Amino acid sequence: MRADAVRNRRRLLDAAVELILDIGGEPSRDAVAQRAGVGIGTLYRHFPDQQALLRGVVLDVLDRTIQLGEAALAESTTGGEALRRYLHGAIDTGLGVVNLVYPLLDHSDWPERRSAAADVLERLTDAARRDGAVGNGVSASDIAIASIRFCRPLAIGLDPAEERVIAHRHLDDYLDGLAANAT
Repeated sequence: MRADAVRNRRRLLDAAVELILDIGGEPSRDAVAQRAGVGIGTLYRHFPDQQALLRGVVLDVLDRTIQLGEAALAESTTGGEALRRYLHGAIDTGLGVVNLVYPLLDHSDWPERRSAAADVLERLTDAARRDGAVGNGVSASDIAIASIRFCRPLAIGLDPAEERVIAHRHLDDYLDGLAANAT
């Protein structure tokens, strides 16, 4: 793919994530193209229909958060730090769109992504457990559900930037509570 096509695809995906989180649901393709600063024809070349756009958004966000988890595990000095870094990154990457878009998809079975996401969450949780950042009763499923809760917009009309600040603060409170209960 040409460099400008790669840039345009990235802009379209980023714009779609922003709009989905802003409106709490499915954006129009015109709005996505406008937010991305490209023509509607460019959007159609990359995503020929709404399902292709929504699927592209979900898979991109999943891939990026899986990469975040891998990077957090490789670069953090403790398991607790890795888990915290991953969860904050998930908020910033827009993981909340997965929960919002999932019910709109005709085909939502991605076994390789599910397996990779489950694996990275299990390793993050195990590392945090070994460090005492979370208790033995905290599972990877608990962390997955918490990430969904922190990443999903509240739908009460907050400015998206303000909402992310609040999500990050609440996430820190949650992780601090897990660490306190682990001892």
